[in-house]
Amino acid sequence: MWGDTAFEAPFRTLGKIDQGPYFAVKMEAGGLGTAGGRKTNAEAQVIGWSGNPIPGLYATGNAMAAVLGDVYGGAGGTLGSSMTFGYIAGRHLGEHISNH
Repeated sequence: MWGDTAFEAPFRTLGKIDQGPYFAVKMEAGGLGTAGGRKTNAEAQVIGWSGNPIPGLYATGNAMAAVLGDVYGGAGGTLGSSMTFGYIAGRHLGEHISNH
């Protein structure tokens, strides 16, 4: 993230590309993070328009409303909440499947 500290900014993340072979990748704009995903409850269930959980529908990470609200914590900021709510969702789903 901070690049090569042996160089002064902004050259820490920039450098010469003077030897091949060269490869290219098309880059396009996309959603890196979200503060507008679906609302969830404490069990990671998606909350529907009625305000009630939608049975069997769960969301984590960038697919759910950000746990930090409208603040973006930086690259990888949704990984921890995704792992946590993924675990919670799996546990909740497992409890409800075994009861049927």
